[in-house]
Amino acid sequence: MVRKIRIYPDPILREKAEVVEEVGGEILALAEDLADTMIAHEGLGLSANQIGELKRVISVDRSEFSGRESDVQILINPSVVYREGEDVDEEGCLSFPGLYFDVKRSYLVVVKALELQGNKPVPVEITATGLYARVLQHEIDHLNGVLYIDYLKPKERMRKLREWKENLKEELSV
Repeated sequence: MVRKIRIYPDPILREKAEVVEEVGGEILALAEDLADTMIAHEGLGLSANQIGELKRVISVDRSEFSGRESDVQILINPSVVYREGEDVDEEGCLSFPGLYFDVKRSYLVVVKALELQGNKPVPVEITATGLYARVLQHEIDHLNGVLYIDYLKPKERMRKLREWKENLKEELSV
């Protein structure tokens, strides 16, 4: 089911998601909703926080970098256990429609998680670089209540948010 994406400044975006203790029907339904919502909104990733659920679950559309037409990955309790290098590239976020700017992130990350394979959670250790690493870091940040705007210096963040809000008002009034 496609769910409503929470838009900044919705307070749930600043909350820390809870660790998933058991992968049952509730989590499997959440995983399906995350995938459906991410695909419907053409995102590269989506966290449970962004659809109003404080559970440590993310979806990633790997088709952008795997070459496969449909390649959605669901990760439960993901955490970055190693990072290396620096990479600066433009990022956007479904919770900030239309707001894009450069963000400095690690070029390489190692993430430990449970990956849903079918309906079964399987422990994985993922080594990711480039765009894949960027998406994983962005979504895991969401689970910790950290937003990509937090990577901007305070004055720049205020300016970008002011411009973004003005643009949203203009789009809504058209």
